[in-house]
Amino acid sequence: MPPARIRPPLLGLLLALALTPSRASAQAGGLSDEAELARAITLYDAGRYADCVKEFADLVGSEPRKLQDPEVLERARIYYAACLIGNGQVPEAEAQMRAAIRQNPQMRAPDSLVFPATVIDRFFQVRDSLVDEIKKAQAEELAKKRAAAEEAARRALAERRRVERLEELASREVVVEKNDRWIAALPFGVGQFQNRDPLLGYLFLGAEVALAGTALTAMVIELDLNARADDDPPPDTSDLNNKLRSAHQVLTISSWGFVGVAAVGVLQAQLAFVPEFRDTVKKPLSPDLRRTPDAPVVSLRPLALPTAGGMELGVVGRF
Repeated sequence: MPPARIRPPLLGLLLALALTPSRASAQAGGLSDEAELARAITLYDAGRYADCVKEFADLVGSEPRKLQDPEVLERARIYYAACLIGNGQVPEAEAQMRAAIRQNPQMRAPDSLVFPATVIDRFFQVRDSLVDEIKKAQAEELAKKRAAAEEAARRALAERRRVERLEELASREVVVEKNDRWIAALPFGVGQFQNRDPLLGYLFLGAEVALAGTALTAMVIELDLNARADDDPPPDTSDLNNKLRSAHQVLTISSWGFVGVAAVGVLQAQLAFVPEFRDTVKKPLSPDLRRTPDAPVVSLRPLALPTAGGMELGVVGRF
């Protein structure tokens, strides 16, 4: 028995054909998707199911098909299924319903004011049979999106680290400090300090200062003893001579010791001479080169899953 139908008035149908805006680009020399669908619907409303099946087979059949707008195609499949049911082709009608549900798992049930109960009941039966398939498909899609999000986050992290590294490199400057040979020829560990060898520098500095100080002190004592030789009454000559000899020996030893240590220090500084030092110093990064901090991204979208007893509602988010 053919399904019950509600036939819209002819004037309303003509107005729908004339005034409905196209939701897909009009085909060359043809009607828009909405107009094509409206023309096919007239066959269903007229109860010409065989002609209706042929018309919808041309509109939603295998590629290339005429209808390109996904929403129009979804509605056309339901009308196609209703025509197939009216023509006694129930398995083919279920195939069209399955195709529509797979295309849009959240699609609404057919309008009870337009379609008979047989079409609506068949739709719910088909949707219930696809619950597991829809859940699996949505889970796979969610897994793909999660993997894509993780990959995007990994790439973003790698890019952020790369930019931070570039910023670090851009904020560093190499300063070249050139050394001079003549400075390396100076005593008191100057050459060692120039070569950035402070341990040897302080060693030669301390030794040379001690020897120079000893020589200077011995020279002052010797001069004082020579001055005392003219005192009246004159001092003990034997004792004075012993002191003079001791002071002179200390002066000689410390002077030659200073010369020797200084020569060794200069020689070592020349042999270990470093022409230049390259130091990396940090400088302020130019404001136009600084990376703008990433703003936090928050994304929320509703999720609906059909079940045997109704619908499962939820929210999927990314923070």
